[in-house]
Amino acid sequence: MWLVDYGIIGERIKQERLDKGLTQEVLAEKANISASFLGQIERGERKLSLVTLIEIAKVLGASLDYLVSDSSPRENPELDELIYLLRDHSRQEIRMITDISKTVFKYCDVK
Repeated sequence: MWLVDYGIIGERIKQERLDKGLTQEVLAEKANISASFLGQIERGERKLSLVTLIEIAKVLGASLDYLVSDSSPRENPELDELIYLLRDHSRQEIRMITDISKTVFKYCDVK
């Protein structure tokens, strides 16, 4: 049987929030929960629903696997940051950024 460690989930949510430069108040507002509830989640004092976990993960641009797994390391924080930066942009803007990136990689010989 697999047990959920809410302490680890809370620690990872807090670390992702700090890495993104967000306050508890800002993350809580974007995830439609109270800041006090978020604080309790981060300290492992309260359980959270799957819906709340999904909302928090979406705001943070973090994978559910990373937030809930006790063995899933953060594989690529730079990629996580890029995804976080792009999450509020339109498909057209993301396509334009992708095209620009391809051009930069082509001419800078970056792989």
